[in-house]
Amino acid sequence: MTYLYIYRLTSDTGLAPCVEDGLLSLACCKGGQIRNGKPIHTGLRYRVGAMRDGADHKTDDIYLLGTYKNKFLYLARITNIVTMYEYFSRMSKNRTDSIYSLDDGKLVRNHHLWNEGVHVDEKQNIRDIAGEYVLLSDDFTYLGKDAVFDELVDKYNAKFRETKLYKGEVAELIVAECQKYRDGKKHLPTNPLKKKCGGC
Repeated sequence: MTYLYIYRLTSDTGLAPCVEDGLLSLACCKGGQIRNGKPIHTGLRYRVGAMRDGADHKTDDIYLLGTYKNKFLYLARITNIVTMYEYFSRMSKNRTDSIYSLDDGKLVRNHHLWNEGVHVDEKQNIRDIAGEYVLLSDDFTYLGKDAVFDELVDKYNAKFRETKLYKGEVAELIVAECQKYRDGKKHLPTNPLKKKCGGC
């Protein structure tokens, strides 16, 4: 089965998603929530990682489609899912999104991009960590500052701060449309910070 999750990004800086060295990672943002002062495991990363919709990246084709300012920004087929603990303990080194570290078995905000004001709010950190999983792809199209308007993508796009889920034929149709923009070129984020990247 093909599953396609579509959401709108509020900014495209190179942090979420982070595209470097042939790997796209969604390791922060799109995380959980805080209710009654407690973190709630929810959000896109948790939803996909915990297989809340029955989608398993080992047997299904799971795609993320991000739009920015109503333009097609990226499409990624999820090829691996790890916990935030796994990612930030051994996989995130030298990557722009390496903003967390393990300290005595707990994820903590480190100093990377701190001075740039990236995820320095404690509530944002709690929401990030409540997302629990990191979604990875080595099969993606990322257009960055060269994002394009596409009528089909716009038709099925999320309208608000939501994530739309499409399955089967509709998902396959949208994926095929987005594959047309795969040009094999490296595209830079729309608004990168001078020090590589920024918020999400």
